[in-house]
Amino acid sequence: MKIVLQIGLVLSGGKSSRMGKDKSAMKVGKVTMLEHSINMLNSLNLDNVVVSGADFDIPDLFPNKGPVGGIYSAVQHLSLSTGDIMLVIPNDMPLLRPDLLQRLIQQSLIEQCTVTYQNHPMPLSLFITEGILERLQLLENTAGMSIRHLIQADKVEELSVESQDVFSNVNTPQELENAVQNYKKMCPE
Repeated sequence: MKIVLQIGLVLSGGKSSRMGKDKSAMKVGKVTMLEHSINMLNSLNLDNVVVSGADFDIPDLFPNKGPVGGIYSAVQHLSLSTGDIMLVIPNDMPLLRPDLLQRLIQQSLIEQCTVTYQNHPMPLSLFITEGILERLQLLENTAGMSIRHLIQADKVEELSVESQDVFSNVNTPQELENAVQNYKKMCPE
């Protein structure tokens, strides 16, 4: 019987061009956005937590292919196979909470499928299927692939969203300021 792996993946391969400097090193609260992402995944007791991106655990095998390029690289590096689950989050969602991630992975285990939140491609609990592995192989010969395209042919469950704020990602200095203000409201010191 196959042992199912539960992997946490932080995507940190973007260029941060709209921000003008590396987003992963920027702080919201007392920790950087990357540290926040890693800490959340570590709190879930997954089998492994890794970061994809040029300067991290798993460099992109195909640079400039977007988030799916990071997913592909992690699947290859970790030798993931059908039935494994990869909980994928970006490094720039500083208001995301561990309970929301736990809900995704629990639902993936119960339903044996990929799970997202409504209208949000990430965070994503990616249930590895033959279809996912086949579509990832197509990445080498394309300019890139959206997460929606990666998962569209498989069973996908979308969970309801309680608050849009927690899914806000930070791409610009203004979005960073908004995240800092929202963080202060949610987590007063």
